[in-house]
Amino acid sequence: MQYDFNRILDRTRERSKTWDFRTLRPGQLPMNGAETHFACPVPVREAVQAVAEWEVYGYPYFTEDFSNAAASWMQRRHGWDCNPRWVEFVSGIVPGIAFAVQAVSQPGDKILINTPAYDPFRSMVEANDRELTESPLVIGEDGVFFDWEDMERRFSDPLTKAFILCDPHNPTGKNCTEAELCRISRLSEKYGVLVIVDEVHADFVFYGRHISYPTVSDWARNNSVVVINPSKTFNVAGFRTGAVIVPNEELRAYINKKILAVKGISRTITGVAAFEACYDGRCDDYADQVCAYIYDNEQYLAAFLKERIPEIRLIRPDACFVCWLDCRGLGFTEQSQLMEFFTNAGVLVTSGEEFDRTGMGEGFVRMAYGFPRSQLKEALERLAAAAKEIRK
Repeated sequence: MQYDFNRILDRTRERSKTWDFRTLRPGQLPMNGAETHFACPVPVREAVQAVAEWEVYGYPYFTEDFSNAAASWMQRRHGWDCNPRWVEFVSGIVPGIAFAVQAVSQPGDKILINTPAYDPFRSMVEANDRELTESPLVIGEDGVFFDWEDMERRFSDPLTKAFILCDPHNPTGKNCTEAELCRISRLSEKYGVLVIVDEVHADFVFYGRHISYPTVSDWARNNSVVVINPSKTFNVAGFRTGAVIVPNEELRAYINKKILAVKGISRTITGVAAFEACYDGRCDDYADQVCAYIYDNEQYLAAFLKERIPEIRLIRPDACFVCWLDCRGLGFTEQSQLMEFFTNAGVLVTSGEEFDRTGMGEGFVRMAYGFPRSQLKEALERLAAAAKEIRK
């Protein structure tokens, strides 16, 4: 099936957090949310409509279809020979990570993240009375890199019990190389730190390929938790349905104890139907096409900024449909001035300060570009006009 990603959707009927018309000014483009703006695949809509036609919506039970769908997706798309027995339902990425954190640590223990970081990771760690330890990524001219000396120092702390690896990374779009994943595996083995991997953006890799962390070594496979969710690839975040993949049987039992406490209120029959349709092969053509379209958007974005708004530097992403923009060339001395620049241009973005609390995010913003090309072009033209005004 051929999908039309150029079609602009009418979002006024939805209760979308991104397209909240109670707060959006007329004409504003919300490029602040980490979601695409394309119609979800036809098989997903058909699966949900089939459920809607049932006459009773009772408590759901699960067949092997759910775990088989997740395992087959990881094998087909990411080369990981994943056993369906390793798969367990969760209601989203952050809840899945939270269950893993709870299983391997106690209040007062440390959880390592890389900054800039998706802020709900921080909130989740703090809400569980764990302490954050943060290793800043190095934003270079030719990519985004780990500070290995700092990483080892934080891994070696006896209180560090887990490392949350966002791969591909939100907000920078970094996709880890095999060498980097192997080095993380060695640190994990040396210091006994669990690696929890958020792979929600793994289907959007433009340069190289995505390597699932558990495939790089026996240690990585047996001492990691991978969390997946079709929400980004297929634009189905509202179903709140994901999965944790835990090869280690003992660790899986610990995590399942945490999941059991909330399982009865977290599953939905529509969410499970959508998840299975996304991952069991019915939507592979959609995944291929949307990734190609997003890649073309990234190419268009990079060329536009270089030619028309050189004051804004794109940190070239390896993956994702969000990007990290270095806006210090615009000359603003306060982050509030930078955010006002975007708001007045009619383009909503997320402040870099939301991804870092140490000042590393000042002068930066995260912008989504998973839009129909005409909307992306409109947003960039608005920013070009605004930049032209401040050059006067």
